[in-house]
Amino acid sequence: MSREVLAPPLMRMGPNRCYRVNVIHEDFSSQYGAAMGAQQQGQATGKTYAEEDLYGEDYNDELDAEVDSQIEETNNGMFKLPMHVASSFYGGIIGHKGSTKRRIESEAQCDITIPQRNTTQKNANSKIIIKAKTRNNVLSARRKILLLLTSLRKRMAPTHFYGVALNFGEVKEKFIDLRKQIMAAEIPGIEESIFQSDNCIHLTFGTCVLMDDVERTKAVELLQSCREFLNDLKPPFTVRVSGLEIMNDDPSSVRVLYALVESAELQVFADRCFKRFNQSGLGFDDFDRGNVKLHMTVMNNRYRHSDAKSFDAREILKRWSNFNFGTVECNELLLCVIGGSSKDASVFYKISDSLKF
Repeated sequence: MSREVLAPPLMRMGPNRCYRVNVIHEDFSSQYGAAMGAQQQGQATGKTYAEEDLYGEDYNDELDAEVDSQIEETNNGMFKLPMHVASSFYGGIIGHKGSTKRRIESEAQCDITIPQRNTTQKNANSKIIIKAKTRNNVLSARRKILLLLTSLRKRMAPTHFYGVALNFGEVKEKFIDLRKQIMAAEIPGIEESIFQSDNCIHLTFGTCVLMDDVERTKAVELLQSCREFLNDLKPPFTVRVSGLEIMNDDPSSVRVLYALVESAELQVFADRCFKRFNQSGLGFDDFDRGNVKLHMTVMNNRYRHSDAKSFDAREILKRWSNFNFGTVECNELLLCVIGGSSKDASVFYKISDSLKF
């Protein structure tokens, strides 16, 4: 390794300040020189240096292709795109004292107009307007805003989930039976409040943050579009639920205990739906395994009435780790409101829309 990397030259900036000089590696020297040359040329001509769009002029994915027809060419040769963004995200796009908005405008060489809050409240169809000299700059700005929105959604609590209900038939009966057995065992620290309601047991494919009517309508359209994923499958799907697992590695300190789910075709369908919702920008779950982890929540510590942060599941796993909940047939994909029903409710979650198959 180069000596200049291990022991770089130092520059003293006074008696109490000494800085390390970053040495440009030869592999990057040509790129750095070209970039600096462009920056210096821009300064000389009064123009700001803009980093090259990594997607390039020819970049045109499916989303860009759908939006391209919506871009209008104005009388002065500029290009304009109205873009719906829920008003809840305006602050994140503007940033502290407008810093985020200015950064996007600089990088994409565009102008972004954001409606005032009071205007948005009066007109639900108010949209952000992107203007630029080229179509590619408009699309570049849009991509940057979409990436930012995905990041902002990850910081928010989900409002909806999509998946299938299991609150019927043999699975529900066995779930109630298991709860009775565990409670009868009088295991220290286990209270009935931490069990999922037998009326609300389900499989979650993924979650969404839907902040206004436009986004909720789009989510319904996405749900219905998932019908095409059934063409090479054979619904209804037989789902087998058997065995218990925990979400962490320490059975003495557990937050979530769940049942294992087996259904090869439902797994394929869930993965396809998950991908579509995530690509839309409304879903944001991350699964490192590359697919949806199908599971049925049995106990969740956040339901607990007391302040305990976890529960000891060692005795439960020792006695009931191989518990068989039986099988059911699923023939409906649901979009549900999170929190639309409490866990003790006598009904399932509030259903926004369903796809029957």
